[in-house]
Amino acid sequence: MIVRECREAWRRLVRRPGYALLSVAVLGVGLGVALFLFTLVNTVILQPLPFAHADRLVAVGEPTSNGIGGMDGAQYLELHDKLRSADAMGAWTNAGITFDGGGGATFHASCQLTASMMRMLDAKPLLGRGLQPADDVPGAPRVIVLSAAMWRHVFAADPHIVGRAVRVNGEWASVAGVLPSSFRFPDGGTEAWLPLRLAPGEHGDVDVTARLAPGVRLEQARAELDAWAGRMQRVMPPDQRMERLTIYPMSVSYAPLDLRQWVWLMFGAGVLVLLLAGINVANLQLVQTLQRRHELALRSALGGSRARLVFGALVESLMLAAVALALGLLIAHACDRWMHQVWIDSHPGTVPFAHGIDAWVVGFGVVVAVLGTLLTGGIPAWRASRPDLQDALRDGSKGSGSGFARVAKWLVVAEVALTVVLLVGAGTFVRALDALLARPVAGAGHAAQVLTAQVALPAQLYADDAKRIRFFDSVAERLRQQPGVIDAGASNTVPGAVLGSHEDFSLPGQPQPADGWPRAQMGIVDAHFPATFGVKLLEGRFFDARDTADSAPVVVVDAKMAAAMWPHADALNRPLVLYPGKAWARTATVVGVVETLQMDSMLERARPGLLMPLDQAATMVPLHAVRLVVRTPADAATFTPRLNDAVHGVDPQAAVYAVRSQARSMAMVRAGFVIMTDVFSALGLVALLLAAAGLYGVLSFAVAQRTRELGIRRAIGAGHGAIVRTVARQLAWQLGIGLLAGLVLAMPWSKLLADPNLRTRAHDPMVFVPVLLLVIGVSAFAALVPLLRALRVDPAVALRYE
Repeated sequence: MIVRECREAWRRLVRRPGYALLSVAVLGVGLGVALFLFTLVNTVILQPLPFAHADRLVAVGEPTSNGIGGMDGAQYLELHDKLRSADAMGAWTNAGITFDGGGGATFHASCQLTASMMRMLDAKPLLGRGLQPADDVPGAPRVIVLSAAMWRHVFAADPHIVGRAVRVNGEWASVAGVLPSSFRFPDGGTEAWLPLRLAPGEHGDVDVTARLAPGVRLEQARAELDAWAGRMQRVMPPDQRMERLTIYPMSVSYAPLDLRQWVWLMFGAGVLVLLLAGINVANLQLVQTLQRRHELALRSALGGSRARLVFGALVESLMLAAVALALGLLIAHACDRWMHQVWIDSHPGTVPFAHGIDAWVVGFGVVVAVLGTLLTGGIPAWRASRPDLQDALRDGSKGSGSGFARVAKWLVVAEVALTVVLLVGAGTFVRALDALLARPVAGAGHAAQVLTAQVALPAQLYADDAKRIRFFDSVAERLRQQPGVIDAGASNTVPGAVLGSHEDFSLPGQPQPADGWPRAQMGIVDAHFPATFGVKLLEGRFFDARDTADSAPVVVVDAKMAAAMWPHADALNRPLVLYPGKAWARTATVVGVVETLQMDSMLERARPGLLMPLDQAATMVPLHAVRLVVRTPADAATFTPRLNDAVHGVDPQAAVYAVRSQARSMAMVRAGFVIMTDVFSALGLVALLLAAAGLYGVLSFAVAQRTRELGIRRAIGAGHGAIVRTVARQLAWQLGIGLLAGLVLAMPWSKLLADPNLRTRAHDPMVFVPVLLLVIGVSAFAALVPLLRALRVDPAVALRYE
């Protein structure tokens, strides 16, 4: 019986290729969208980190808006071995090294970590050894542990590499061992590991990871950490404010809380698309079952069991679902490759554990396909197993199928409602993100012509910031002498892409507000910043030779800060306190005003901006991440070799890395927004197409079933207007109920999507009104062909059986 029903189901599908292909295409698209978004959930949230005891690994640090940050090194030394909730604890920080193999220094991404960290992650060396506690002691012999990739590419897989002396950061170090490719910490781009040597009394941010003791819950560890709050504050300098410390699963360090929220929301939207596809396929199968009513009634009258009729209908659905699953996996794979192209290729090494289409995704697809078979085939199978024998055998192929029609109508109502919900979500995101991406950025008018590069300098040769500044001045001067160079300089900020830092500021004598000092976007730049980036000077002057380390501190503010701090007065020559409340607080004079700057991430709210000269900033705070910037008359990427030559001409031990145009840097920052915009746009488009297809199908079905009724109306004198009203009345009530239900569901959905960072608004009329008009317009278009078919009904043909 099973074999016979399978064979019959296959024959039915072969005889109706249009129905079969349409069902596979619709369900395959729905499955493809859901599976692709499940790969994100799987990679970002569900899969454990590839370390031993991953379920017990936690991050310890200061809480942030997105999860967790680091802590001060002195706090780690105080807490290490004292947290009873953890049986191991280690510290680490991202770093970079310069390696000189005789052909000039090259830069390699590296990580500094404690030996306890390497043991906790169960790093098993391929050659030699890992880091040991003796390596953490300040003043111990320098050692380095290589990745398998660096061992192969830089040292040609030398089997005698262990113990070999290599020049790292301008100093000699011994290779302690090589770790296998499977060890990817903190990410896949890390090429080497060095000891993190923390000395008592020294301060600096580190990331901390702990392994909870067996049986200890996260809440218990947090409670114990809270008890240490007072002691943690005492090890910090009196002028440094410390947030409380907290604990999160280590996976939050890789996938922040806001990212998890948006991944779940996108997956939820993908599930709605899958439901729409399922509703469409259910409608298609209802129509096919109606066409078989006479056959099913005969089989039932001849003794066919209800179970066999249900099984026959479900087998057909299962065959369609199996082919649709294969198509869905292909679509999910293509979308996954696209995401890698947009994001991972532009951020190499930042996604350490990408799973893609793995066994979990395939298993999820199989489960969804089986459930889809039960849902999309269940309704037709249930109806097929309960035929009205007298009605079906009397009317034969002309049966009205009123029960089927009612089910199909309500399925379309659900489809319209889901479409409204999806389009509201898509419209909310696309409107907000498009506005963010279109926001003008001062200093980005010639982004494709500005080349930026970071430089790693040997620590022992550039121990103080004054030497580092002289190096950047020398290289920038060489670059300005190059033919065709418009200008060049040094900066720790790239407008629209890289922020220097957030810093406190105040007016002289101003008391500290209850919610803390106001903060500004700060950039540390040289005198060539405006000409290199094309930033307009509105008032006063920019930095020049007068602004040295020994002269009175000066700053240049942007128009937003000038309007906020001195709304009714001229900002020039006004005093401004930098780093208020800190031991290194200084009062600087405003010497110029530039156009409003946006140096922060596009997600961050626009803060006031200010700029400080390099020489003076170095007397207050350590300089980090200073970049060379050069503006050329053509594509900046073509200038890369000349930039390398200029750097090595000043110091061959300096390594150039992260060389990219300002436009490229801006694209990298916006990559996540582009992905979200494209995903929600695609979800909205697919939902709209599926809704249009569903409306078209059910209206075509309704017109076919009412052919005799329409023929009678035409025969007794009904005109085109009456026929249009008859057909449109059905569409009107389905559309009206669907739109109303969609609005009711979209209200809380819209509120859930509201995010001040993304500038998304709940219940935005500029989203809801266009969505309603769009759904109404698409519904009218979908009804056009069935309506024309109704107008062409020939009374003689329609009534020939009467």
